[in-house]
Amino acid sequence: MLGWSATDSVIGLFRKASTTEGVTWNLGRLPFPYEKFELLKKIDANTAFLELSPDGKQISKMAMSASGASLKLISLPDGKETEVVNYHSSQSLYLQDVEWSNNSRYVCFLIQDASMKGKARVGVYDNDSGSYKTYQLKDIERGRTLTGVNISDDGHSVLLTLFENKSGRSNRIVMGMINGSDIIVKYEHQTGREQNAWLNNDQFVYLGTDGTLYEYDRRTSELTVLLDKVSNFEFSRDRKYVAYSLYDKDTIFVGKLQGKNVLYEEPVYHGVIPSKIFWSPDNKSLLIHGRKYYSSVQGGLVESNTADELPFVLTFQ
Repeated sequence: MLGWSATDSVIGLFRKASTTEGVTWNLGRLPFPYEKFELLKKIDANTAFLELSPDGKQISKMAMSASGASLKLISLPDGKETEVVNYHSSQSLYLQDVEWSNNSRYVCFLIQDASMKGKARVGVYDNDSGSYKTYQLKDIERGRTLTGVNISDDGHSVLLTLFENKSGRSNRIVMGMINGSDIIVKYEHQTGREQNAWLNNDQFVYLGTDGTLYEYDRRTSELTVLLDKVSNFEFSRDRKYVAYSLYDKDTIFVGKLQGKNVLYEEPVYHGVIPSKIFWSPDNKSLLIHGRKYYSSVQGGLVESNTADELPFVLTFQ
């Protein structure tokens, strides 16, 4: 599933197998009560990545083919495609890790240049103005591989995740400011996972090596601990609430973010370890991907035998 298109509708990519066409992928909508599939569009086989905008109105579609790499936007619900970025195969460029800003204005992604030993740039498409720009990364040393990018709502800052393969392998998060055609590093810290999020244009959160959920404020350079032993988290679009799970716990919790504290933490679902959580626009439901677990006699968690666990919607009373 890709997320919510409205308070009572989710969007997903569905696999279909037939003897005549083989395996095909269809973009579809599931309106409440999330049982009847409505076809929106068939997806090309060369599609590498789809990402739904936070407002649920568009989907970014990255495609790789013999002719080159492209980024298209699919409008919902009509399924109309608009190409916004195109690189010919002769340029030896590869696009990866597409992300939307929280306000759905910007689409950002990494551009890997095969002719320059994998040197990466950041591409940013402005959905309001229709403009596209690329930025060079300053202060990123050799031996580091960029793995992700996340842009702020004002389009002035980015969070970069990278893998460092020197003096002990580690994951890092970098906050950079856009200055002209360059991205200047302003903050760096070791991380446990690539997951991060902007709370606003000046504050962001990320997971530390021990599962600590940190919040960093670049205005004051203050680093705050919000939660401990977190394995996965997702903030609501208005950034008022956070849903999260803890290491070795098959429970999903929800808390309210007030200042630099998470308050009123409550368990909302047991028996699943989530891999992805999506908040509905009205903050009344969660769309959850995850694997179900049960408690063993020895006291640990054992994964269920079901090969594929279907995503489900959890609605708060």
